[in-house]
Amino acid sequence: MAKIRSHMLVVGASIARAAGDVSTHPTFRRCRDFLLAVREICHQIVMTAPIQHEWDKHQSRFARTWRLSMLAKKKLKILESHAQSSLEKRFLKVVIDPFILAIMEKDRCLVEAALLSEKRIASLDNSVRTHFQNYRDSLPELRSICWVNPGATDEDLCDWLRAGAPIERSRTLGYLAHRLEE
Repeated sequence: MAKIRSHMLVVGASIARAAGDVSTHPTFRRCRDFLLAVREICHQIVMTAPIQHEWDKHQSRFARTWRLSMLAKKKLKILESHAQSSLEKRFLKVVIDPFILAIMEKDRCLVEAALLSEKRIASLDNSVRTHFQNYRDSLPELRSICWVNPGATDEDLCDWLRAGAPIERSRTLGYLAHRLEE
C-alpha cells in the first residue's frame, strides 16, 4: 500500500467539545472517529494561541487525551499567532451585518491558521462555513480553503483522511455549487 502523505489540519474546538467520552450520539461518535483517524493516519494538527485557548475551554476528556497523544507523537504544531490585521480590516470593510461579522470573527482564527498552514479546516459549524463561502468574492484567499465537517453524514471524512486529505474542489469555500444546510 502506498504511503499516505501527511497534511496539517486546523481542527476547531467544536470537534473537541463534541468528541465526548461515552456518548453514542452519531455526531459525537463521528468526531471521535475523525480525531482517531487523524492520529492513526499520521496527519498533523495546527494550533495558534487562540485555537489552543478555545480547546482548553471546550474540549472533552477524550479530546484532551487525544491532543496530549498528538503532542507526544510530535503531530501537533503550534504556529505563531500573528493575527492578520489586513484580513481583520477587510472583514470589517466587507461584512456589513454586525451579527454575521461577529460570527465570522469568532472563527477567523481558524481561517488564519489555515492560511498559514495547508488550508484545511475541520469544524462542526456549517453556519460560519456558509458565511465564509458567501464572502469568497470579497475575500479571495478564502476560496482555496478546504473546510470539512466530521459531523456531516455525507462527508465520509475517515475515507478522505485515508486518501491523504486532498483539497477537493467541492470541499473548498470557493466552490460555487456547494451549498450547506444549516
